Amino acid sequence: MDPKHLMQLAVIVELGSVTKAAQKLNVTQPTLSRIVKIIEDRAGGAVLRRGRYGVTATDIGQRLAEEGRTILRGSERAQVAIQEWKNGLVGELRVGVGPMLAATIMGDFFVETVEDPPSYSLKLHCEIAARLVERLKNDDLDVAIIPFELNRKDDGLHREKLFKEHLSIFVGEDDPLARKTNVSPQELADYNWISVGAISGLFDTTRETLNWLGLPDVLPRILENTGDVTMTFRMLEKTKSCSMLPFRMAGTFQERFRVAPVDLNVELPSRNIGLWSTTAGRDRLEVVDFLERLHVYFSKTIT
Repeated sequence: MDPKHLMQLAVIVELGSVTKAAQKLNVTQPTLSRIVKIIEDRAGGAVLRRGRYGVTATDIGQRLAEEGRTILRGSERAQVAIQEWKNGLVGELRVGVGPMLAATIMGDFFVETVEDPPSYSLKLHCEIAARLVERLKNDDLDVAIIPFELNRKDDGLHREKLFKEHLSIFVGEDDPLARKTNVSPQELADYNWISVGAISGLFDTTRETLNWLGLPDVLPRILENTGDVTMTFRMLEKTKSCSMLPFRMAGTFQERFRVAPVDLNVELPSRNIGLWSTTAGRDRLEVVDFLERLHVYFSKTIT
C-alpha cells in the first residue's frame, strides 16, 4: 500500500472531513475520494463511516490511519532534521523532565540554554519518572532528569547525581503546625493527605513514608495528584491538608503560594535528583555537554 495514501488517510481521520483534508493537503476533493477508494479496495472493506457531522474511521480505517500517522511523524522529523542541519545544528538530545522539576527549577535552566544555545537541538518531554525510565529503556529518550534513587534496579541505565534533595511535609502557612517546632508525625494523622504523583517515582512514596512514620492507617484523601502541582499548593492554602514534597523544589513556590514546611521531629527520606541515560549513550558529546551545563547551573542555584 502506498505510504503517501496512508498519510492522507491519517489527515482525513484527524480532521473528520474529506473536504478539510483536501484543503490541508492541497489536492482536490475528488482526488482524495479516489485515494480513499483505492485504500478500501486494498483493504477489502470501508475505512471511513460518513455521518451527519463528517467522517470517522472504521476499525480497519483506524489501524491504517495510525500507520499513516507514524509515517507522517517520521516525515515531519526528517524535515526538522534537514532544517536543523541547515541552521548549523549537528545533532539532537531528547530530554525527559519530571513534572515537579519542570514546575519549579528547570524552567530557568532552559532559559539559560536558550540564551547560550548548544550546537545540538533539544527535544523536551515532561512525564512522571516511571514513564521516563521506560522511554529511556525503549530508546525514546536520551536522558532524563528525575529522582536519583528509584525503587528498582534498571540494567542498561546510568545515573549521575545532580544535587541533594530531601522530602518535607508542607501545610498552609496559616496552619498551626507551620509555626510549631518539633512536630511529631502523630499530629498529622487527622490531616487530609495529598499524594503528589509527580514525586512518586516508580512506587507510592507517600504510602511508604506514612508506614515509616507510624501512620499505617492514614489514607490520603487525594491518592494521586499527577501533573500540575499548583493544585496541591492551592489545597494546602485553603484546607487542613498536608503533602509530602521535595523541600528545595517546593520552596520555590513559597513566593506564589502561602505554604510552609512542617518542622518534624524525625528526618524524612532523601530525594536526590540525577541525570539518567543509557549506558551506551552516556559518553555522547551531546550528553556530556548537557551534563556539564546542568552541573554549572545547579552549582549556582542549589545551596
